[in-house]
Formats: sequence, structure tokens, C-alpha cells
Amino acid sequence: MPQVAKISLVIFMTLLFLGGIHAQDRSIGATFSYAGVGISFQNNVNEDTFIEVQLRAETAHLFGSLCETPGVTASATWNMIFSEMTSPDGNRICFFAGPGITAGVADDIPYHKGIVFGLKGRVGCECRFQRNITVSACVSPVLGAHVTMKDGMPCMLFYKTGLISAVMPEIGIRYNFCNEEDFSHIIDTHFI
Repeated sequence: MPQVAKISLVIFMTLLFLGGIHAQDRSIGATFSYAGVGISFQNNVNEDTFIEVQLRAETAHLFGSLCETPGVTASATWNMIFSEMTSPDGNRICFFAGPGITAGVADDIPYHKGIVFGLKGRVGCECRFQRNITVSACVSPVLGAHVTMKDGMPCMLFYKTGLISAVMPEIGIRYNFCNEEDFSHIIDTHFI
């Protein structure tokens, strides 16, 4: 496993642990798109803001047989809900957008593996069901740099594959963990 992938995994696990010690609503799940497949952790800061941390396998060039192994990136975004609707049953549809950062190891055109880092944006919507399931759809463009070796020297170029994410939608599904208030409500209504 490359050194950057190990560091990304340690950062992701640390953020997951730190997110777990708060009483805010949290959820964990998976995201799927042509450009990548990932594990997603979301921590709601308040009703209108949430942080999402994602560890992702970059598969854009893998499906076209342009590389043999996927890349790995880790990212964090700060998302703000700008519109929402709630059904009479308590299901909630939210529209969100936010900035973030990303780093890792991935392939880029002309298909050389290298270090990737840059700014990541997210725009999308999600439906939070009462049954602790959230389904989302978004686009996540990356404006960044790709550093690789060329003729024995490091070469930094624009990360072109990051713009593929601007047109390839990402579908996600997550499980929402109950916070303490939700848990006490379940006990009060079902066991007493």
C-alpha cells in the first residue's frame, strides 16, 4: 500500500473517531460513480450544516483499462443546506453545496500515477428518511494539481480527471446513527 494511502487511511479513521465522540447526528455509508467508489462519513454540525469525510477509490481510468490499479483519495467538505422540504411523515429533502479539500494518489491523463491535491466542491441533494437511511445525489468537481515523475524530475500539472467529477453524478446511501435524544425517545415509546 503506498505511503500516501496509509496516511489517508489514518486521517480518515481519526476523523471518524473524533466525529464519533460528539452527540451530533452522524451517518456512514458508501458512494458510487463512474469516477470513483468510496466510504462516506457525515457529521451534522447543526440543522443547516454538515461535514462529510470520504475515502475513495479513483476508478475513472480503471474501467477504460487505462490503468491496472485504482487510485486512493481522502477528502473533507463543509456543506451548507440552502433549501429543504419536509414531508408530513418527517422525511426531509435537502439541497446543499460546499467547499472542501482532497489529497491522495491517482492516475491522470496521460495516465501516470501521482500525488493529487486540491480544492473540492460539492453540490447536490439528499433525502433523509425517518428509517435512518439517507440517499443522496451530487457532483463533486476537483480543482487541483497532479504531481508525477517525468524524466527523473517531479512534474506538476493540472489534475484533469478532477473535472470528470463535475459531470459524473455520485450516488450515495448512508445509515444514520441515533443521537442520545433519539435513543431516549425510542426507549420511551417502545419499552415503557
